[in-house]
Amino acid sequence: MVYSAAELLKLQANIKRDPDGYKDEFALQYRHYKACLQLSQLKPSQDSKEFADCITFIAQVSKCYPSSSAGFAPELMQLLEEQQARLDAALRRSMVQALILLRNRNQLDPALLLPLLFKLFRVNDKQLRELLFRHIIADLKASNQRGRNERLNKTVQSFLYGVLADDNELAAKKSLAVLSELWRRHIWRDGRTVNCIASAVFHKSPAVMAAALKFFLGQDAAAADGDDSDDEDGDGEQGKTVVVAPTKEEVYKATQKGTKSSKRKKQAKLKRVMATLKKHARKEAALGSEGFAALHLLHDPQGFAEQLFGRLQGSRERWETRLDMMAVTSRVLGVHKLLLLNFYPFLQKYIAPHQRDVTAVLAALAQAVHELVPPEALAPVLRQLVDQFVHDSQCSVPQEPCGDGGGAQVFPGPGRGSGRRRRQR
Repeated sequence: MVYSAAELLKLQANIKRDPDGYKDEFALQYRHYKACLQLSQLKPSQDSKEFADCITFIAQVSKCYPSSSAGFAPELMQLLEEQQARLDAALRRSMVQALILLRNRNQLDPALLLPLLFKLFRVNDKQLRELLFRHIIADLKASNQRGRNERLNKTVQSFLYGVLADDNELAAKKSLAVLSELWRRHIWRDGRTVNCIASAVFHKSPAVMAAALKFFLGQDAAAADGDDSDDEDGDGEQGKTVVVAPTKEEVYKATQKGTKSSKRKKQAKLKRVMATLKKHARKEAALGSEGFAALHLLHDPQGFAEQLFGRLQGSRERWETRLDMMAVTSRVLGVHKLLLLNFYPFLQKYIAPHQRDVTAVLAALAQAVHELVPPEALAPVLRQLVDQFVHDSQCSVPQEPCGDGGGAQVFPGPGRGSGRRRRQR
């Protein structure tokens, strides 16, 4: 007997009240589920709302009949594993939601379910990926809430190394977004997480590499919602709260105009706005330090910097991506006080008044300099900096502060003085 969706809901409520009294009805529906399962294995792409309703019903009442429904979750996982790309989209989401329900009730081991969910990131279904992303974050947060679940963490992180090396760009990008979000929420703040993300810097996909670089630059939170832009057009500005500082006129009105009660209301509103501005400023400052905190946990910073610089030298990526590669390389060199002497001549060719984003190049140069770098390695770069920005015949007035600041950062003290003496002569 085939039940409608309304009848299944009624039967579900009755079973939860009296499991023993409706055991035969459950067995009938379970046999119907088995028949639909065999049909889906033969024709996975066909629309089957009836099968989806049956799966939802079995998932809801399976805790009442644990022995009879013991094979339910493994069968769904096997079907998703084998036919994930061919299944009907609505049926596939119903199967995933059923597995998530079983996991939330502790009827399914997360070490078995999470690897399958990461594999489903390969499917070209945006709604499914959003569902998977939310559940993975929530499940790992709950698993580590009372104490670190090292067994689960190591299992998932080991699996993620393979996912991030996958040729499938969708799976790698979404898995990287999961790792970045777990780091940002202070759920995973260990070296394994950082080095897993560091492996994505060398992914062959430019989009995956760019996302990993932005993590080390502390920009991943600002771009967290932009990873699915290749599927559907969306407004990237939606959901952003724009806080505007109060104008002089608003401050004047709050302190000088109106009655005492109106002034108190306006001043209270100003205090709320200023508190919000300070909160946003603290949040932005924290985002900037996230990348530096992650860089300290790299297992092999010298090898990471050399490999990234080698890719940068032969790179034909967009200029913005190459600029991020320069910034990350310079941060690694500066944080760990490493020597990569070929990096400074490489930056030298980009130090010119009309070079695009020259201030970012100078910032990368300043970050890569530390007390262990030999002065002879920096002498040609400083000469280029002085020739291009300090000499009056080669530099316009607005560009002098940029060059002088860069020189002062590379060589504190002599940079500004030498420039002034040259101009005086």
